[in-house]
Amino acid sequence: MSDPATILVCEDERHLRNDICEELSEAGYLALCAGDGLQALEMLKDTQPDLILCDIAMPRMDGRALLQTLRAEHSALDAVPFLFLTAFGDRADIIDGKMRGADDYIVKPVDYEVLLATIAAHLRQVRRVASARPAEKAVEAARTALAEAESGAWAALDRLSQGIILLDPAGHVLHANAIARALCQPGSGLRLDEGLRAEVEPARLREALAEALSGGASTAVAPVPLVRPDRGQGPILLLSRLDGSSGQGAAVMVLIVDPARRAVPDPDLLRRALGLTPTEARISSLLASGLRSDAIAETLGVSPTTVASHLKSVFAKTETHRQTDLVALLLALSAIPSSE
Repeated sequence: MSDPATILVCEDERHLRNDICEELSEAGYLALCAGDGLQALEMLKDTQPDLILCDIAMPRMDGRALLQTLRAEHSALDAVPFLFLTAFGDRADIIDGKMRGADDYIVKPVDYEVLLATIAAHLRQVRRVASARPAEKAVEAARTALAEAESGAWAALDRLSQGIILLDPAGHVLHANAIARALCQPGSGLRLDEGLRAEVEPARLREALAEALSGGASTAVAPVPLVRPDRGQGPILLLSRLDGSSGQGAAVMVLIVDPARRAVPDPDLLRRALGLTPTEARISSLLASGLRSDAIAETLGVSPTTVASHLKSVFAKTETHRQTDLVALLLALSAIPSSE
């Protein structure tokens, strides 16, 4: 199960702040509470939230000043949605806030159903945007392995830790590596016979495959999230059309990413691939394994501030802005086979 999204709530009115945090916690989020902009800035030194919900009118540092400071001095938070919580809901205030960099407005008195729906929508949008870059890296790793494959031999693909399926122009399975076949067992959400089938909502996969086979952009990566028969989260398929030079008449490559099977890259691979220091690489590997920052600090016997400092450097070196985006990139690198 993935970690809950972290929401930073910045609101000076204590009762409202507590009510919002309780609602968020009941909805499955990790809610962090700050009483004003200065307290929020202090918390952000050690925390990388997934979304910030901020009142406008507050003492010491109001919401507009906090937003201006974040956009000017905290580039690592550029991709974090910033939602204003305000009683100033007229058109001019909304336009002004969005011109300053706010992503949305929640108007008081708070309608909690609207609040939760708005937060969920922004988090979904961030996930869609964040998936593109690591998906392309994973597909590129598979393309490299495919280029190394000799005629009729697919050993290079079998070295990958991600499932790879190659389809011919008719949609028939040309090759599926060992990981792909293991991921397509009954109950997985996928079935592998002459072609590739989804056990739930099969039309969704059929449409994506048809689009990829029809001759669309040769480098496009199309993520297709699936559902397992038990209605749990299923694998995510990354479809990439191959040009005519890709061997054995393969037309489409399907890379399978199963959130339930986390393949953690070796720290030495991360160090070499991303230019990290040994400590940064070890922290990154622990982060990709699912540990939170405090657990990483305990594991390594260092302070949370030390972990946060190293992670800040990792964000800069990988040009990522959110922890979920960084983890996705680290996991995508697990598709790259280590050198012998």
